[in-house]
Amino acid sequence: MSIEHTILGIISLVPCSGYDMKAEAERGSLSMLSALGFGSIYPRLKQLEEEGLVETQQVETEGRRKKIYELTADGWRELARWLEEPPGYPLPSRDDLLMKMLFWGTAGADRTALIEHLRARRDESLEVLDYLAEWQANETAFIDEYGLLVLTYIKTRLEAEISWIALATAQLEGPPELPLRDKQWLAVLQKARRSKALDQETHS
Repeated sequence: MSIEHTILGIISLVPCSGYDMKAEAERGSLSMLSALGFGSIYPRLKQLEEEGLVETQQVETEGRRKKIYELTADGWRELARWLEEPPGYPLPSRDDLLMKMLFWGTAGADRTALIEHLRARRDESLEVLDYLAEWQANETAFIDEYGLLVLTYIKTRLEAEISWIALATAQLEGPPELPLRDKQWLAVLQKARRSKALDQETHS
């Protein structure tokens, strides 16, 4: 995802300052889709200005002068060009919890710790759903039909994740299951390797 084009997109919503962009990236709907950080905004804004895609304007707000950014004609054209490019498929999924789960069995880690991780994720997802509901109810929020489709996708994905967590937690509260497929007996070998290493450490 291009940071420069994300910035152009934010400005397309309304002319804004770098601080406004930071707030949108951290607390607005964009925060769920982009990892845009405060430190990356100003260097990119300067670059976009040098390329003639944005221009600065001075406005007065509550008696104070404020520098805001607006798209130039080239900026609007570049944003439209980027939007029409085929987007890449969102893989790999960078999810620390799912990555840890892949190695949970090999490390012989405590299943109750994983259940706690899953419940914490469920609570976080529920908080995001509440945030979405509050944000959509906010009379000052700008939501067009495209934004609503994005919000609906996020809501649907979160609800699916919460349902999956319920199934995963119920399974983990029971006894460990044998691997679905393990023709090379890796589960047995992994356990033996782990036990050998820990025994050697104990007796050294």
